[in-house]
Amino acid sequence: MADRTILVTGAGRGAGQGIATALANEGGNIVICDLDAATSDATAKTIEERGATALSIQCDVSDENAVDAMFAQAVERFGTIDVLVNTVAWIDPPGPIAELPTERLHKAIRTNLDSVMFCTRAVLKTMIPNQKGVIINISSLNGTRGFPDRPSYGATKAAVINFTQTTAMENRQYGIRANVLVPGGIAGERVRLLGEMGAALAEQRGTPPPVRPTVPGPPTELLDPEWIGRYVAYLISEDGRHINGQALVIGDAPRSPLQAMFPDI
Repeated sequence: MADRTILVTGAGRGAGQGIATALANEGGNIVICDLDAATSDATAKTIEERGATALSIQCDVSDENAVDAMFAQAVERFGTIDVLVNTVAWIDPPGPIAELPTERLHKAIRTNLDSVMFCTRAVLKTMIPNQKGVIINISSLNGTRGFPDRPSYGATKAAVINFTQTTAMENRQYGIRANVLVPGGIAGERVRLLGEMGAALAEQRGTPPPVRPTVPGPPTELLDPEWIGRYVAYLISEDGRHINGQALVIGDAPRSPLQAMFPDI
């Protein structure tokens, strides 16, 4: 992949950072963006220490004009974009559908779904003329089954799976592949944040804090962000050329008590 240009959104922290860092081991040009310019620049420094060329761009990917400007800057610098990895997501505070504020729902849609559409639309303008390209999106197990108190996040992540499959169907004729990774729990700040949100909701309701249910088998192993990057590296490699339009579940995820009782739902 030493001659490829890869753009990773949300690369300042979490899964995006892990993916960008892992891909840097293969060399090439890596464009990274984040809403926080400081974290994006820090990831760029790590990438260059691993031997790849990095370009850091501060960007709000829920803003279509900002996305178009970012892709124009990346193409001006490197001439093309061969791979797009969409990782940006906003985890909204948990709560039931009956109490879901409209603005919270719309922010989840803008951040988690609109960003994927804006970036995909922008990169296809480069990939289609080149008759090649790979797009990898990051969804969540929340998008494959119902989780109490997670209506907006789960709905947007389900939409990302469908959007990826449609992208693959429409663009196969141009030599473009699109797949979506569906991870379980990811180690890092996100898990801590979810725990704090769950405890706060329990306190608000006057109920005990949520306890991870006991399920058969080995204990849950959280995914290391760089391991996700290894899966991405495989999917965008020549070895992954026959994988297209797939939603690939990786890792484990804690189950709610209801899902522990009925693991197939």
